[in-house]
Amino acid sequence: MKKFKFTLQSVLNVKRAQEKQQIGELTECNARIRRFEQARQELMEREMGQHEEFRRQIGEGLSPAELRLWGIANRAARERVEYQDKVLEQAEGERLRIEKKLIAVMQERKILEKLRDKQKEAYRAEQQRETAIEMAEFMGHEVYIDQEGIRHGSGG
Repeated sequence: MKKFKFTLQSVLNVKRAQEKQQIGELTECNARIRRFEQARQELMEREMGQHEEFRRQIGEGLSPAELRLWGIANRAARERVEYQDKVLEQAEGERLRIEKKLIAVMQERKILEKLRDKQKEAYRAEQQRETAIEMAEFMGHEVYIDQEGIRHGSGG
């Protein structure tokens, strides 16, 4: 009796490897996003601390030069936060791209697995049919299979 062999097994193996790779990329991307979010949070906290210090110093009185320096520091802090927002937005776009690719690969894998299951079921049915024919012949019955796969025979 020959063994079942899925005709597209190599393609299924490739799809499984691609799925595993996409899951790894998604995991790495999510970790990067968490780091970017943490960095942005730290920038926001630092900026809030600068604002509190600025308010405290305003209460004590600031010279025009000190006021200009605070303005420059505030603008730099805002630019850092804006830059971090852009980095985060790009990373989230990358995550969406990876997720779409992962979904497509998973769907392709599932289709191949369903096809494999159907081929395996057809193989089993053929094996059962062949076994039934062999048994009938062994028992001395005439056996023939019509076009629909229905076996007919007579006792001997």
